Amino acid sequence: MASELISFCGLYCGACSFKLAAEENNRDHILNMPSYYDYIKNIELEWCPGCRLENKCGECSIRDCAQDKKVDYCVLCDLYPCEKIILFANDGKPHHAEILENYKLLIEMGEEKWLEFMKGKWTCAECGAKKSWYYDKCNC
Repeated sequence: MASELISFCGLYCGACSFKLAAEENNRDHILNMPSYYDYIKNIELEWCPGCRLENKCGECSIRDCAQDKKVDYCVLCDLYPCEKIILFANDGKPHHAEILENYKLLIEMGEEKWLEFMKGKWTCAECGAKKSWYYDKCNC
């Protein structure tokens, strides 16, 4: 079983703005998101275990497809990169654009090292604050 912090689409759930806003009770993680997320910026903060355990992001054709094909990540599918992944990576949302590089690193490093790398990437080296896709401020 893949780690719950690695989404089917290749995003690192440990940097999810909604997940961190709820975990840290810090709405700044979502208030700093681009304006196309305005319609959900005032939702009630709710802890999310990641899309592998409980899908809080809503309908997701990528998640459904990966589960139907019984692959832990899309990069392990024989059809990778498919149209769904290409469209997702190029939909104009900066954090989605990272998935192709994330997949490359995941395959090169393996799950454990990739998770360590991502944790380091999304944590301030000086003060240990967690950073999210659109809130990379820290307490130092």
